[in-house]
Amino acid sequence: MYLLEAKGVRKSFGENCVLKGVDLTVEEGQVVSIIGPSGSGKSTLLRCLTQLERADEGAISICGRVMTTQENGKAVYSDAAALRQIMLDVGLVFQNFQLFPHWSVLRNLTDAQVRVLGRSRAEAEEVARDLLRKTKLSDKEASYPCQLSGGQQQRVAIARALAMSPKILFFDEPTSALDPELIGEILEVIRDLASQRMTMVIVTHEMTFAREISDRVLFLEQGSVLTFDTPEAVFNDTSNSRIQAFLSLLKK
Repeated sequence: MYLLEAKGVRKSFGENCVLKGVDLTVEEGQVVSIIGPSGSGKSTLLRCLTQLERADEGAISICGRVMTTQENGKAVYSDAAALRQIMLDVGLVFQNFQLFPHWSVLRNLTDAQVRVLGRSRAEAEEVARDLLRKTKLSDKEASYPCQLSGGQQQRVAIARALAMSPKILFFDEPTSALDPELIGEILEVIRDLASQRMTMVIVTHEMTFAREISDRVLFLEQGSVLTFDTPEAVFNDTSNSRIQAFLSLLKK
C-alpha cells in the first residue's frame, strides 16, 4: 500500500520553476531518502507534500486521502477538513528544531496532543515520557530548549513529532544545523525508527546514512527526477555521470 503517492508535482516561484513534474511513491514501512545538490528542489518538494507550500500542478495522496487532484493544468486542493485530516497523519521534523523556547521539554511534547488530539493531560504526559525514554532524554523533561545541546533539541523535535502518532514522518535535513559530533545521535534515533518500520521520507546530505537506511532513493537535479531506485542501484550506477559527479564531490 502506498502511504504517499505524488504525480507530476510542479512548483514555481515567479519565473523560477523549482519542481518540474516530480513523481514519488512511498509504501507503508518504507524509508525513502531524497538526495541531490543544493537548489535541486528537495526541501520544496517536502514542503509541498506537507502543505507548507502549495503545489502549482500535480496529484498528491497521503494515507489514502486525496490532497490534490490535477485539473485543467493545475493542482486543485481538497477542502479544509480533508486537508486537516491528512495533516493528522503526517509528522515533520525541521532543520532548526522549531521548539517553543518558553515551554519545557515536557510541554513541547504534550500541548499539541491535548489541543489537537484531545488526549487528557495525564495520557499526553505518559506518551511524552515514553518517547523521552526512547530518545534518551528522560532527565530533560523539565529543561527548556536553551538548556539543551543541538542534538538534544533535535531529539526532542523528533519525539514531539512522534507524540502525534503520525503514519508517515518527514525529515528536512535533520542534521544540517548540528555540529559533526552531534550528527551521530540523531542518525541513531532515525535508525531505531526504521527498525520499527516507521514510514519516513528524509531529505539528507548524509550519503552513507542514506545508502544504509533507505529502501529507495530519489535523486533530484534542477527540479527533475534523475533516478528513483534502490540504494544499490543509485549509488553503484556508473552509467549516470551526473550522479557519480555529485557523489564524488561529497567524498572529497
